[in-house]
Amino acid sequence: MVADDDAVTIGQLVARLGVSEATVRRDLDALQQSGVVQRTHGGAVATQVRELPYPVRGSRQVLEKRAIARAAVTFVSPGDTVFIGGGSTTLHLADQLVDADITVVTNSLPVATELSKGRHGQVIVIGGTLRTPEQSMIGPRAVDAIRSYRAGVAFLGVPALDSVHGFTADGDVEAATDLAFIESAQRCVVLADHTKLGRVATTHVVPLTAIDTVVTDTGAPPIVIDELQAGGTRVVVAERMP
Repeated sequence: MVADDDAVTIGQLVARLGVSEATVRRDLDALQQSGVVQRTHGGAVATQVRELPYPVRGSRQVLEKRAIARAAVTFVSPGDTVFIGGGSTTLHLADQLVDADITVVTNSLPVATELSKGRHGQVIVIGGTLRTPEQSMIGPRAVDAIRSYRAGVAFLGVPALDSVHGFTADGDVEAATDLAFIESAQRCVVLADHTKLGRVATTHVVPLTAIDTVVTDTGAPPIVIDELQAGGTRVVVAERMP
């Protein structure tokens, strides 16, 4: 159930499996000790990321992602140049920025398409090798192109963010692209719904100290938020709206 849904609550497990709450808690503790899950307040999340196709991810945590995008847009002012990476959450940010008078540099085809609907601003699309699951451009050419630009802030979605391991990605090429965005921007703002927190993916990108702000939603466990803030990263919790 954790692998299928990324996160589960104790109540869901009790109802689905027909066992006691004490049994669920005991089993979750055992799974955490084996490294399969990360316990959260009231449930658990998967520790290893299993990447899903872009359309599937886009249909999950929609209200949370909209809330995160609304909160993230407050970091943008008219005339800014910003980086926007690939991902379903950053696509919601692009929707919020359609009519903003800014310059956006992006490696995401969906983000570029969304921003093309606007009447103001400029969109610069990075070339490279198409990463099909994400519909984004990666690889050495993408990295070189990103490094030729400078931005005030890089908005990046993450597959996994952990207070110990920091920002981790799904592979070396993806990690190199994200790192180029971070190193070419004055600030890094990570957009991560609660299912991405307390998890670790395959490849290290940057430590937590390289991330200025994490924007998440109210589903994030307080203990995880406290751990991120203890590492020196600002955490903004966005309230869900219909």
